[in-house]
Amino acid sequence: ALSPVQPMPTMENVESWSYKNAGIMSQMYTMSATAHGLSTCMMEGFDARRAKEILRIPDRYGIPLMVATGYDYGVPPVVHADLNDDDLDSIAEEDDESGGTAKQKRTPRLEMDEVFFGDTFGE
Repeated sequence: ALSPVQPMPTMENVESWSYKNAGIMSQMYTMSATAHGLSTCMMEGFDARRAKEILRIPDRYGIPLMVATGYDYGVPPVVHADLNDDDLDSIAEEDDESGGTAKQKRTPRLEMDEVFFGDTFGE
């Protein structure tokens, strides 16, 4: 007899999968922004067709949500005293099990201009 339990989850359509992943990424973005003193607000319910037109986003892309990001009015930006530009480019050190430090290289990252866009898509 066949088991009613499937060995693998059923595949969902690409749009559903990508919208879920956009939500996960947005959550991480908002938490990271907050850690750096920025305020964020995830928004839905906007006119996606009009937003795509204004931002010149190609038809093959969707907009699952938008995240407004900025500093609170009258609140100075957070400056992390323990970080500088050299620290961001150097090798990170973490405590290992023996009480010493183990060096780890940072994983590769996309350039900011490849991930975040300003006035129009891709610019």
